[in-house]
Amino acid sequence: MAAYFIGSIKSHDEAWVADYMAAVPALVGRHGGEMVCRSHEFVRYEGEGAAPDYVVVIRFPSMEAIDAFMNDPDYAPHKDARIACATSDIFAIA
Repeated sequence: MAAYFIGSIKSHDEAWVADYMAAVPALVGRHGGEMVCRSHEFVRYEGEGAAPDYVVVIRFPSMEAIDAFMNDPDYAPHKDARIACATSDIFAIA
């Protein structure tokens, strides 16, 4: 059953973005992931708090595939850079 990775990202330093965008799409694909949407244009219908800079939705074949992506050693330095330079809320749903 498909599973969806949903990320809400608020950057406080853009230093990580170029390297992340150059490398991570291939890593996502390695785990069967497919970008559904990455956008800074959205409408909040409910809730409060700071708006993210962008939201990303990636479809994976399973929750196990998301786990494999998140724990891929090749993803680790990019994940660390994102965590250091942005506030992220990352969810997976199936």
